[in-house]
Amino acid sequence: MVDKNIYIVQGEINAVVGAIKRNARWSTHTHLDEERDPLLHSFSLLKEVLNNITELSEIEPNVFLRPFLEVIRSEDTTGPITGLALTSVNKFLSYALIDPSHEGTAEGMENMADAVTHARFVGTDHASDEVVLMKILQVLRTLLLTPVGAHLTNESVCEIMQSCFRICFEMRLSELLRKSAEHTLVDMVQLLFTRLPQFKEEPKSYMGTNMKKLKMRAGGMSESSKWKKQKRSPRPPRHVTKVSPGTEPPAANATNGVTFIDAPSPSSSGSSENVSSVVSPATDSGLELSSQTTSKEDLTDLEQVASLGLNAGMPSSENESLREEKIQSASVESIPEVLEECTSVAEHSDSASVHDMDYVNPRGVRFTQSSQKEGAALVPYGLPCIRELFRFLISLTNPHDRHNSEVMIHMGLQLLTVALESAPIANCQSLLGLVKEELCRHLFQLLSVERLNLYAASLRVCFLLFETMREHLKFQLEMYVKKLMEIITVENPKMPYEMKEMALEAIVQLWRIPSFVTELYINYDCDYYCANLFEELTKLLSKNAFPVSGQLYTVHLLSLEALLTVIDSTEVHCKAKVLSNIHQQEKEVVKSRPETMNNNERVPSEGKSSSAASEPTGACPPTSGCLMADHIKEGCMELEGGSETAEKSIPRKPTRFSCILPSPQELMQIKNKKKLLITGTEQFNQKPKKGIQFLQEKNLLATPIDNNEVARWLRENPRLDKKMIGEFVSDRKNIDLLESFVGTFSFQGLRLDEALRLYLEAFRLPGEAPVIQRLLEAFTEHWRVSGSIRN
Repeated sequence: MVDKNIYIVQGEINAVVGAIKRNARWSTHTHLDEERDPLLHSFSLLKEVLNNITELSEIEPNVFLRPFLEVIRSEDTTGPITGLALTSVNKFLSYALIDPSHEGTAEGMENMADAVTHARFVGTDHASDEVVLMKILQVLRTLLLTPVGAHLTNESVCEIMQSCFRICFEMRLSELLRKSAEHTLVDMVQLLFTRLPQFKEEPKSYMGTNMKKLKMRAGGMSESSKWKKQKRSPRPPRHVTKVSPGTEPPAANATNGVTFIDAPSPSSSGSSENVSSVVSPATDSGLELSSQTTSKEDLTDLEQVASLGLNAGMPSSENESLREEKIQSASVESIPEVLEECTSVAEHSDSASVHDMDYVNPRGVRFTQSSQKEGAALVPYGLPCIRELFRFLISLTNPHDRHNSEVMIHMGLQLLTVALESAPIANCQSLLGLVKEELCRHLFQLLSVERLNLYAASLRVCFLLFETMREHLKFQLEMYVKKLMEIITVENPKMPYEMKEMALEAIVQLWRIPSFVTELYINYDCDYYCANLFEELTKLLSKNAFPVSGQLYTVHLLSLEALLTVIDSTEVHCKAKVLSNIHQQEKEVVKSRPETMNNNERVPSEGKSSSAASEPTGACPPTSGCLMADHIKEGCMELEGGSETAEKSIPRKPTRFSCILPSPQELMQIKNKKKLLITGTEQFNQKPKKGIQFLQEKNLLATPIDNNEVARWLRENPRLDKKMIGEFVSDRKNIDLLESFVGTFSFQGLRLDEALRLYLEAFRLPGEAPVIQRLLEAFTEHWRVSGSIRN
């Protein structure tokens, strides 16, 4: 009995072939010989292969995908034909005709991603071209969200995301298409970040090599590049002459790296060449894709290239005939890329496909010459592409980047919200580093803009950050709360009332997080060198809750709600303490329950697994990235035997506390000590000796002065004036203190310039030459002793 999947593929072949024949007959009015046309010839070969098998799984996915992908890649087919081929590929993915466990699946997915992200077709009219772009989005979404999408490499995932971003940011496309690209990106980001816990951090050396390939760049084309594109002459049409089935057009000056635009400006994602340049992998595996894309000219200028069907049909020379204009009307590609012509025929022959030397036996097995290095395998995507995507999203939120429009910034904030809602970012150190530096800096800058939509989106991202990873963002949280307090108290007539209202709502939302207020008091008010956030915020809310003018506004109610939140949490804590005492009394009764509860819980879980097992294994289109990630996670757990060990982090006790949860008396002592330290710091900033003497009188510093203790205090107190620190440690009378101060630095493994930079960040260098000499001599001696000099 013949597999029905074979009939599905044959039906799609007939649909695409029929469209090609009709189009060719209308254009040339001559009989089209299938043997001479490369596209029809590949379909006829596939028909023969399908007629000789009974199961579609007997052949590699590449065998029945290749003819459809060649149609998608071809720059001679019209939009409707390319759309039919895209619909066929989408159907193959949705119907699960591609077996994820087949050894050739990874190669087929790479080829599919390459073909769809570099689709070419002849532009007809604006509406029809947008239909094709919509189908490209559908195929890319289905490809990434189906189980076979897990075989894609990091480079392919980056290209897929780049395709969607370019459509999303192209303002000359219809709003419906741009919003469709936006929704597609949301699903893709949701899938990738939901899968984040399944990936592991790579060693630094391995991570560096991947980042070189996936690095994305910002900006548009240079003026010289634009001038070159205007002077280009069109290539002769390929479809009219005989071309071998596997011949590929010349590729451009290639560099290693799939480029992902850092900040695509609205005027830098298209092109106006008459026939779009083609990028095709030199091998069937798609590995050469990363070396066939340009890095310097990967962004095409919309004013110069009509690659999205916006300026279709523009001739390059007035002497060309109408016939040539028809054939060479601008082909439309979904991912426009600027590529230069090859300079020699040798380059053309080097880029020729190896498929013209392939042999396919009657069973559909293709024998392909190996064109990649031995041992080079297709590695499924993982953390590198997620890291690069996260970095790109953060770069979109930079308000000081002239390339970032308001639409781009809002889109970046929206996708960052999806990412933070989907994955625990804090568990990945490389992503956490991006959050601490670039992301928080851009978010705090966006809190000063007057665009309410960007302001509200920034507040939402900030809440997600500090709700999940505030233990890693102590300094950033302090800056955030201070910024909100500044917005609430500022008397600026230009600032909208809604901004103050939303800032108060953000504070109320933070205070409703369980134990947040307690953490705020312990980690900031009871920290010697942090601001009294809880105290200052409570005073501000108390002052704001009372309507001075006699009229009640929303800000007054929000301030009161924030204060009541603290009282409510105190009440809940007291009730919990009473319930815990009752629980202790009933502990003996509860001891006999766990076994019966476990037995009762086993039955539903077994029923659940049996119902899951009874579900049909047939294919269904993916509904969301989150569901697809859960499906992949279940498969991974089954392969690993279902064993999942969760590492429990042990809380660290701050040095200022005697235990993890200090007593109220201990907190009051810390608060009093903090007040004395602030007073001593203020006196030190006026006269260093006076400040040290005050701290000795209050027993905060040892009375015979301990240079090591004073050096530590100078290093860890951020309120000290760096100019005063430099003058104090460089004094001739404090030579021993200078040695102790330099000894607080760890120069192990640092170069001379790195160590010197770290050293000079701690104080301001005085202007006198003898003083500078003393400071640098102490530094060089300690650096030498640290063993940092490399042979």
